[in-house]
Amino acid sequence: MGSEMCIRDRPEGVWDPSQYLRYGGHRLRPAIELFQRVDLDAPARCWDIGCGNGEIARAMTERWPSAQVVGLDASAEMLGKAKSQPGSDKIDWRQADITNWAPSEPADVIYTNATLQWLSDHETLFPRLMQCVAPGGVFAAQMPLSWGQTSHRLLRKILNEGNGGKGYGTDTLRQTIARKWVDEAAVYYDRLRPYASDVDIWEVTYQQVLSGDDPVLEWVKGSALRPVLTELGPEMAEKYLVEYGAALRDAYPRREDGTTLYPFARLFTVAKRA
Repeated sequence: MGSEMCIRDRPEGVWDPSQYLRYGGHRLRPAIELFQRVDLDAPARCWDIGCGNGEIARAMTERWPSAQVVGLDASAEMLGKAKSQPGSDKIDWRQADITNWAPSEPADVIYTNATLQWLSDHETLFPRLMQCVAPGGVFAAQMPLSWGQTSHRLLRKILNEGNGGKGYGTDTLRQTIARKWVDEAAVYYDRLRPYASDVDIWEVTYQQVLSGDDPVLEWVKGSALRPVLTELGPEMAEKYLVEYGAALRDAYPRREDGTTLYPFARLFTVAKRA
């Protein structure tokens, strides 16, 4: 399952596996659905890039027992959690930054879930990763399409206009958060098609049913808010969370049964190497 990789041109935050996995079922579902679309019988070399707590890497060893499986992540904390799970001794766990990563030999599967949205320069990143796949192999990726969602628009709005009109954080932080990091589906199709015999690309919006107090805020704290809160520091972060949390409660009201519906869109890509 994906996690945040090391990012050179984004503000970094302290990675908290427990916060990220608070809604693990909702985060795992697209990871499994992507994995199920990898149509290979017996790949020899499989990489899970941004492997997180290793659920998909372990699924690879069960589905393809003879494969060499490598789980790669930048987070030592998340890799520690991955290594502690049953069945993890079958996997080669590695800590690395994907920015300039390449396997020592072509991979049969490069799988990456909810990771590449944290990296810039997709124009070169996606073709480079595709070229790391052996002929007949598969590159599979899933990224959240969260930039245009109400929760993330409010995140940016309060960052820019909250705090009595003064905003929060530095100009650099606000400019970085304002950037749209994931492109339209057709753009990725065009980037991968020259290297692929087939490209399957689709979008899904999940109507996530969340429970608990301020569930949308807790969801965003596990991903997009992480670099924001780290950059702001404890006192200003707490003030920001009060203002942002109130806006989210208005945008995503609790329903009569006590749950909160949080629509969340994702982009899936499965490309077979020519």
